[in-house]
Amino acid sequence: MTGGDAPDTGDIKIVRTAYTWNMLYVSTLKLGKGKYPMKLDKFVLAQNMAFLISIPPESNLAKLLSFCLATKARKKMTGTEILKITCELMENPSNLPYWTQDVMGLDLDYSSEEWKALGEMGINDAEEFMTTLWQELENLNL
Repeated sequence: MTGGDAPDTGDIKIVRTAYTWNMLYVSTLKLGKGKYPMKLDKFVLAQNMAFLISIPPESNLAKLLSFCLATKARKKMTGTEILKITCELMENPSNLPYWTQDVMGLDLDYSSEEWKALGEMGINDAEEFMTTLWQELENLNL
């Protein structure tokens, strides 16, 4: 499914968008000169904040994101490397138990916060957990 021109939303106008598998890619962005002109990084932050606010707190999606927030990567690890690791989970969701262990070990330390977040995920069946997560993601009103 692909999009095209998007309507003007005030100071921010998304000129062209493309939608694929629940992802919105902004290829061109015009930021207004209103009272608080935004740079692209602020827009991306606002977009991510809106996504997080939309997530029900007890959902599997919220539990996975809480786990991600509890983990820490090595300082020399780039964002691209972390993105590759997260994409591996998207491609192989049944590997969730192994993936969580790999992510917990990124900083070469398994902290109590990471173990707590992992336990709160309550994973008994990785495929069921991820199937529920995909459904929750589909149901978000974004």
